[in-house]
This record gives sequence, structure tokens and C-alpha cells, in this order.
Amino acid sequence: MTLVDGQGEPKPTFSIAAGLDYPSVGPEHSFLKDSGRAEYVTVKGEEALEAFQVLSKTEGIIPALESSHALAHAMKLAKELTRDDILIVNLSGRGDKDVEQVFNMLEK
Repeated sequence: MTLVDGQGEPKPTFSIAAGLDYPSVGPEHSFLKDSGRAEYVTVKGEEALEAFQVLSKTEGIIPALESSHALAHAMKLAKELTRDDILIVNLSGRGDKDVEQVFNMLEK
């Protein structure tokens, strides 16, 4: 599935994470969403930057910006959970490649 405009051209996209700046999804993700087995949400760049900083400061783990989006959503979900609930976030990639970009974004 691809996001397209009225003329069938791909719509412009933007994400602070290069790996998420793409106007389409593959068939497996489409199937998982349509079958109700997966839910997809949006996270603002500022929220991902905050999550990047929180994990880096509290755990010493520098997440990739792509994973920081998942962390940001997990931080929202965690507020609704009880102490006995378990929340797992799978991190992919290494954030050291993003440190300079994050530094520049936080300076602005």
C-alpha cells in the first residue's frame, strides 16, 4: 500500500528517522493491520527525541531514531498500566549513528 495523491503520485513524507521516511508499507504489515493482529500509531518527532534521551540517560542504551518512535509510544502506554503489567519494546539498530543528528535537532 502506498500513500498517493489525486494524480496517483506518491505523497511526500517526513520523519526524523530516515528508516521511517517512506510513503508505503509492505503486504505483511497491511495483512496484520487488516486482520487486527497489529495496531499502527503515529509518534511526533519531538516525542521520539524525548524517548531517545530518556533511554540514553536512564539505561545507557542509545536507541536508533526508528526505535525511539516505538519507545515514545511505549512511554505513553506505560502510564496506563499497573505495576504488574509487562511491556516489552524490541530495539533495532544502533543509535550511535544518530547521535550527531539528534544533537543538531536538540540545539534548534
